[in-house]
Amino acid sequence: MMDPRALATDELRPGERLLWVGQSDPARLFTGRDAFLVPFSLFWCGFVAFWEISAIRSGAPWFFALFGGVFVLIGLYMLIGRFILKRHRKRTEAYAVTDRRAFVTTGTASRETDVVRADRTVNRSGGHVSVEWNDQGGTGSLFRRSNPAAAVYANTGLDGIASPRPFAFYDVSDGKALVQALDDAARR
Repeated sequence: MMDPRALATDELRPGERLLWVGQSDPARLFTGRDAFLVPFSLFWCGFVAFWEISAIRSGAPWFFALFGGVFVLIGLYMLIGRFILKRHRKRTEAYAVTDRRAFVTTGTASRETDVVRADRTVNRSGGHVSVEWNDQGGTGSLFRRSNPAAAVYANTGLDGIASPRPFAFYDVSDGKALVQALDDAARR
C-alpha cells in the first residue's frame, strides 16, 4: 500500500502548506447507487449470456457471436470489473488539501481544484465522508461531457468510463479533519 503523505508531499508547489492528507477507505466498495446497479448488472449478464448461447447453438454467423461477446464483456465489467477498478483507485490515490488547492494524486497523475470553491457538497454515510465539487466541464470519460445524469455513476467504478469522473474525495474515514481543513483553507 502506498503512503498518501509521501505522494501528496511530492506534489506540493513552492510555498504551499499541506493541511490534510488521506485516502478513500478501500474496504468500502458499495454505495447506495449499487442497489440499482448490481441487480441491473445481473439482469444484463443473464440476458446477454442467454442471447449469446442461443446465437451460438442455433448456428448463427460468427458475427453475432462476436457482436454478443462485446456485450458480455460490458456486463462482466459492470458486475465485477468496476469493483476491481474502484478498489485499485482507493489503494493508489491520495487526497490532499493545501492552503491553496485540493488535489487527488497517484504520483504519476494529478487532478486539482481551487480550495476556495464554494460549490462542494459534503455527504456523511456510515462513519465516512465524501466531498464532491460541482464540475461543469468534465473530462476523462468516453463521452467527454458532464451532465446531471453522470452523477449516477460517481464513485461506482463506472465514473471516468460511462461518465466524466467528477472531482471528489470519496469514503474518507477521517472526515471531520478533512472538512475542517477545507473550511480553514477556504477562509484564507
